[in-house]
Amino acid sequence: MLLRQGIRKTAQTLLRNGPRAVGAQNQLLKALSTSAGEQGDNTFKNAGAVGLAALAGVFSAGAVTLAESSDYWQPKPVSVEIRKPSQSKFYSIAADNLPPKRPDLPTIPLEQVAEHNDEGDMWYTFRGAVYDMSFFLNGHPGGAPRLLMAAGQDLEPYWDIYRQHFRGHVIQWMEKYRIGNLSPEDDEKAREFTHGDMFETDPIRHPDLLPATSKPFNGEPRIERLTESYITPNELFYTRNHLAVPDLCPEEYRLIIKGKGLKKKKIVYTLKDLKTKFKKHEVITTLQCAGNRREDLHDKEHKIFISPHWVIGAMSTAKWGGVKLRDVLEDCGWDVDALALGEKLPPGGVKHVQMEGYDQDETGYTYGGSFPVEKAFDGLGEVILAYEMNGEDLPRDHGYPVRMLIPGHVGARQVKWIHKIILSNEESKKSYQCKSYRHFAPDITFEKDLAEWPPARLDQGPIIHEQPVTSFVCNPPQNATIGAKNAREITLKGVSWSGGGRKIERVDVSIDGGKNWTAAELFKPIDQRYNHHWAWTQFYATLKLPEEIQKKLKRGEKVNLDLTSKAVDSAFNVQPEKMAPYWNPRGIAINHWYHSKVELDPSLNQGDAKRPESEFGFSNTPSGGHFDRQWGLGGWMVDKDHKNDPRKRGMDK
Repeated sequence: MLLRQGIRKTAQTLLRNGPRAVGAQNQLLKALSTSAGEQGDNTFKNAGAVGLAALAGVFSAGAVTLAESSDYWQPKPVSVEIRKPSQSKFYSIAADNLPPKRPDLPTIPLEQVAEHNDEGDMWYTFRGAVYDMSFFLNGHPGGAPRLLMAAGQDLEPYWDIYRQHFRGHVIQWMEKYRIGNLSPEDDEKAREFTHGDMFETDPIRHPDLLPATSKPFNGEPRIERLTESYITPNELFYTRNHLAVPDLCPEEYRLIIKGKGLKKKKIVYTLKDLKTKFKKHEVITTLQCAGNRREDLHDKEHKIFISPHWVIGAMSTAKWGGVKLRDVLEDCGWDVDALALGEKLPPGGVKHVQMEGYDQDETGYTYGGSFPVEKAFDGLGEVILAYEMNGEDLPRDHGYPVRMLIPGHVGARQVKWIHKIILSNEESKKSYQCKSYRHFAPDITFEKDLAEWPPARLDQGPIIHEQPVTSFVCNPPQNATIGAKNAREITLKGVSWSGGGRKIERVDVSIDGGKNWTAAELFKPIDQRYNHHWAWTQFYATLKLPEEIQKKLKRGEKVNLDLTSKAVDSAFNVQPEKMAPYWNPRGIAINHWYHSKVELDPSLNQGDAKRPESEFGFSNTPSGGHFDRQWGLGGWMVDKDHKNDPRKRGMDK
């Protein structure tokens, strides 16, 4: 407790001094990190890491809170007076996203709230409401250290950075744990500080990367751009960041390998070592985020409490260059050939390759994960430590200078900015491995089951590695109006892929929502081995319009089409029509038919097309063509004036 008080006093000093105190902050963080030691996921439990949590991110040049409008409150809250602090740096947020007035609850002094700031005793405030979330330490999707960091404080400065919290269903759920109110004076005082923005040095993104969340940045390309070429350009490759993007010096980069069976306890490689000691290997592979299309699973009855809520475009393909992990393991002392032939078992009972990245949150907690060791020494597995993407150095957003690349596996395992590899007989204990990407049964919900971790039947929530077969129509894009003067046919284009190296054998397409199907032509300009089809298959089809539709067009009538597709892979897995039987609270492995609604307009010449610039500021839309609630500009991802849109920063310089 004394250490915590000392750290918070230091934090207040840093806050007063602003950016001039950055050096002192970094020195203290380093000292605390050293004192905390390397304790894995339990680091936050010791005093050093508690200090880290209390200190992290206490100053900012001026954060703003976005406007939010949501219809998720059930029942509708009473009208709420939005109180604005006299020196507030925040925008007002919509009443739908505010706690309702609760005169039946006691008024709790802010000083009393501040005393509840330890594990097992965590209170928080938000817009005049007080919540006891002590039970939630291990269930927090963003990790326990972050929750502990904000304990005893107001949530709004933190949520202003992690804006996915500004959604009506989050506040609605928290109301169950509300214990009191702040006085108007204490409410104003509680929000007098701003939380430091560790994303200020993130790179600039392409305007066609649509942000599902702005901090950390998670962006998907406009869906129609996925079929412009077989290889996705670097600047359009979907970006999935869990934390801020490190800015690493290549000369100072170090890869550390530890574990059983190595010739030394710890082996360290520089970037130069990787490029000069080992043969370069290139592989073309598709990556897809485990939660692609997550927004399709989120509605009033079934809420998803994990972000980002991808819409459709979190899948891309690139040519990667680097060194095979098996070659590096051989250099470390492993007999990878004997292991691959089954002549030996992994030394010391090693079963998993654990990974940690250089990216870390405000508490020093790093991103990480693991995958089965058999994939690492497989002679045809093509797991590489990648330092090139499409013939260029990795962009910062995609792991510069080195990332792990595991063909056929889910994007969450492709650890960027790779720092450590640990050969272990256990899976990674990182929350990103053991919590975030589990596939639970449809009767399991966050509110009822996952908020208190571990949940019952954890054994029935397997961790995802390989993804199911999927496909979707990219062109014409969703909600497009297509010139159809004298039209007799329509051409569709899209992408399809299956995890685990399974080949796409066929893609069926439909223009009437799945009543009638036609096999599309497949396009894959590269050869890949059996069960090593790491890269996607694009498809296209030119379909004759039914006579009835042609007659309507000749009469000058507009016609609506429902474009969809379903893929079949080499294991004869087929996309399901609907997702309801496969709904899961983490929102992963989503592969039901994607419906793209378009309009044929006979007043426009063929080849002409119009598309609404956006719906709620976001060009991609869920299956069926519309969001269930407001999204995008003026919503919870970026502020209404684009002042904090990470795609815009620096574009006008």
